Amino acid sequence: MKIKKKLLLSYLIITALIVAAGATITYNSIKMAELQNNVKLQQDINSNAFAYQRGIDQKQFGTLMYSADQVDSGVRIIVDSADIMNQTQTYLTANLASNPDLLAKFNEVVSIDTNQINPGIGEIQQLYSGDLNSSQKYTQIWDRLLTIMSATDTADLKLAEVRTSTQSNVQNAVNESQNYANLSLIITIAFIAVVIVASVVMSMVIGNRITIPLKNLANIAHKVTEGDLDQRYYLKQNIDLKKGDEIDELTDAFKKMINAFRVQEALLKGDEGKDKP
Repeated sequence: MKIKKKLLLSYLIITALIVAAGATITYNSIKMAELQNNVKLQQDINSNAFAYQRGIDQKQFGTLMYSADQVDSGVRIIVDSADIMNQTQTYLTANLASNPDLLAKFNEVVSIDTNQINPGIGEIQQLYSGDLNSSQKYTQIWDRLLTIMSATDTADLKLAEVRTSTQSNVQNAVNESQNYANLSLIITIAFIAVVIVASVVMSMVIGNRITIPLKNLANIAHKVTEGDLDQRYYLKQNIDLKKGDEIDELTDAFKKMINAFRVQEALLKGDEGKDKP
């Protein structure tokens, strides 16, 4: 292999290592970004679940105020709570679609609100504005309040399960993201070390493959200029390694040069022999 090709191959190996490191780090960065987006999503789901839970509690509180003759304040709280719950219900229904278990739990809460809490509030409003005497009215209102409070407690427990699950998802995503960050750091350090070691080793190997034969050829050339034409045997034993590169071509040229000198020397000796009487 020619020296130029060897240098090109070394460059390609180092480039491949750098590209592999870059690709791995890029992949880890993409995964970290995905995990961070998931963390944000889980936090938003948790916040909306808390808002829905607070809306149910506020709706219960507004019903209590309504039943305690604070009608305007109670109605305002109930209506405001219902608006918040409608907004959060739309968000949670859409974003829990990828998690059937949590969506099922949330739908149970919505069912409790729709089938138990809201009808209970409507019955209390009818009783409050009805014709029953005070004793009967407040007795029946209290019964409905107990039903609403029980349903609210059940809804709170189910929403707490949703929030606990999302908090666990957040923690898992944060831990996984940290693992990818640590892995990226380790890979970066490892690839830098590998590239440095590979660069040093290849430069030493290729450098020695070039400089040592050249130094030996220089010594041979120096001795040949001093008349030592037997250097062709040393050259054959120590330099003629047949690596297929330019050093081999230079070695062959040296061999031919030394042989030419030997032929020339033999011819000169022959001519001197003829000149003798």
